[in-house]
Amino acid sequence: MRTTPANGLTTQQILQMIRPRLRRVIIVLNNKGGAGKTTTVANFACTVAAALKKSGSKKRILAMDLDPQGNLGLDLGYQGSEGDDKGASILQVIDGVGNLNVIRDVRPNLDVIPGGRLLKPIAIRMYAAAQADPRREVRLALAQAIAEIAGDYEWIIIDCPPNVAELQDLAAIIGRYVLIPVTFDEGSIQGMQGVGEVFDKAADLNDELIPLAALLFGFDRQNNFRKIRDESGEVVGVREIGLLASTRAEVQSLLADLEIPVLETVVTRAVNVAKHCRKRGLSYAELADATASENWREVAKQSGIANISADSAEVSAYEMEQVAAEVIRLVMKQEAAA
Repeated sequence: MRTTPANGLTTQQILQMIRPRLRRVIIVLNNKGGAGKTTTVANFACTVAAALKKSGSKKRILAMDLDPQGNLGLDLGYQGSEGDDKGASILQVIDGVGNLNVIRDVRPNLDVIPGGRLLKPIAIRMYAAAQADPRREVRLALAQAIAEIAGDYEWIIIDCPPNVAELQDLAAIIGRYVLIPVTFDEGSIQGMQGVGEVFDKAADLNDELIPLAALLFGFDRQNNFRKIRDESGEVVGVREIGLLASTRAEVQSLLADLEIPVLETVVTRAVNVAKHCRKRGLSYAELADATASENWREVAKQSGIANISADSAEVSAYEMEQVAAEVIRLVMKQEAAA
């Protein structure tokens, strides 16, 4: 069994030490790109951090970007800032020569470990690190580094790349729960099914990883919902129809044997909202607040962007708030059953 030269501990001893510290780590994963992973991570982190801030809590959220595209930096607005090392500190941890770079207060109560293009040669770096010291379990290095700082955070959420097996493996070894965004296209559904391979590969170092839920993402608001009216014609609810209804049924069928739920909340498609959030580094809730201001139309005009109604942004913000609430309830349920 491998040991870590710095302290002489066996792999099993290291796992016993770090696993209790990583009890509230959520990884967001789908092997298909464009499934909404980064948007989900950014908005979950901002939503929960804002709730903690509003309550006066000193508890914090940590978001980590393990995607070489580094788009979490766009969504949270820190890309290109002084602290954005494009994933360099993650590689240093793999090499065993440095600590994680944590950007503090990206939002109140929210810190970030940046990723980016420097993560592209991760397979080569992991191989080289293992060859340099065969006694060291390189796959555990990042989990150990996160465990050292996990006590500072109430929740940790990780943005995983599509189809980069080594980075997915690192995330799966750190994580406790997996949230799987799924869009309507067949590639996304196949990508969801491929998540099982990530579980299998990480099982030797993390047999406590739990598939928490699937999240339906990116469905059109106009064509996938029908209003429900009572006898007087008053709207009393909505029901899912069309592509959304059929996709939910398909995903539920695929996950039924594994007893993995599909979140009730659906994140609907709002192109202008999503585009403007990424352009300005805003969460959905932050954009909703901006569009509700008196001078929003003038700001939009000066910025040369399409105007976004306050209602549209508010719906997106509400959906993400409901996603965060559902995810937290599911985690609490898992914890209560443990």
